[in-house]
Amino acid sequence: MHALIATDGSQVSLEAARRACALLNPDRVTFVTVADTSISEDSGAGGFEGNLLSVEESRQARGALLDLGQAELDDTIRSLGLDPAIVETQLLEGPAGPVICSAAERFEPDVVVVGSHGRGWFQRLVIGSVSEYVARHCLSPVLIVRAEDHEQT
Repeated sequence: MHALIATDGSQVSLEAARRACALLNPDRVTFVTVADTSISEDSGAGGFEGNLLSVEESRQARGALLDLGQAELDDTIRSLGLDPAIVETQLLEGPAGPVICSAAERFEPDVVVVGSHGRGWFQRLVIGSVSEYVARHCLSPVLIVRAEDHEQT
């Protein structure tokens, strides 16, 4: 089984990756981390006052974001202890939901795994949800691994 696991370096996505690997026991895993560089490409969004960041500052911000994304991806792989022979990593740029769906079309996995913070319907309505976007738009089957609520016992 080939699993595409989307991660952002958060505890929620790391736990989703762990639980998905234990459940699915994939023989091939593609980890995708999405760096949303659209903010840094915006050159600061200064409005009427003009851009807040110079072109060079914007490039530096984009580079830092990509470096952080790669570090998070490397940390995720190490922490899961998977056989490196079955793991492929991809650091992609853009808005997370559409980029994950595009990656699924490109890599054709048997399943796409995303984590969910377990927010209520109102928060999803107001701020949106990457996992909900992927579930609605991805052509591959999607496994949403909800974060465990450690406060309830």
